[in-house]
Amino acid sequence: MRGSSLIVTQTMAVWERMRKHCGWRRSAKQISLDAIIPLFMIPLLAVIAAQSVFCTILIFLSTPLLIYYLHHNFLRFLLRTKFFLMWTITSVLMLMLVFEVNIVPLLEILPEENLFFIICVVGGIYCASKTKLSADHVGQEGVIEQSLELGEGSEEQCVICRRKTSPQAYHCRVCQTCILNREYHSKWLDCCIGSSNLRWYIACLSFSTTAFIYGSNLTMTSVCHPFILIGTMLLPDDCSDVYHQLEYV
Repeated sequence: MRGSSLIVTQTMAVWERMRKHCGWRRSAKQISLDAIIPLFMIPLLAVIAAQSVFCTILIFLSTPLLIYYLHHNFLRFLLRTKFFLMWTITSVLMLMLVFEVNIVPLLEILPEENLFFIICVVGGIYCASKTKLSADHVGQEGVIEQSLELGEGSEEQCVICRRKTSPQAYHCRVCQTCILNREYHSKWLDCCIGSSNLRWYIACLSFSTTAFIYGSNLTMTSVCHPFILIGTMLLPDDCSDVYHQLEYV
């Protein structure tokens, strides 16, 4: 047990050192190692999954376990990791790239279907950015208020950041500020979800869920042999030929 703890401690020390040195020089913003990993990890997993049906099932089942392993042994020791945010961004970019470059040119998708898919993706990205900007704005206001001297008439005061707060506020250890009506901290957007951005977050989930399901269905029914489920609704039937065409990964 002590040996495994020592290995984790040494690994985190090396990780932090690489985080500090991984970046551009001088005034440019540094890029941490944990933020770079999804840029290579997601395409690699996609290529492996495209080799056979067995590889697809294996990657589909093992990816959540792999993310959990990275989080439990490494990422949770970092105060604010960009791993999950970069995973979200990379996944969206790959979805758009595969769909627009490889699927649309097959001319099996109507322009209206492509337009609806693009609207859902752009809507999800816009709502996600508004969610994060609203949370960052609240956090920035907290930093400004922290520099002010607290009034003597304050009834509630955060014991961590020593700032006047509402009884409905909760101090987030990751964001290092108090969030009003905080629901939870979203690792995938790297921000807290509270009263200031809850509506944007729900809209982001709605657009994103629609885009992923609709885009996946259009992709699968275009490259695979489809069958009619109900009316004009199609579902993929046989996708065995796709594994010989790597561009549809």
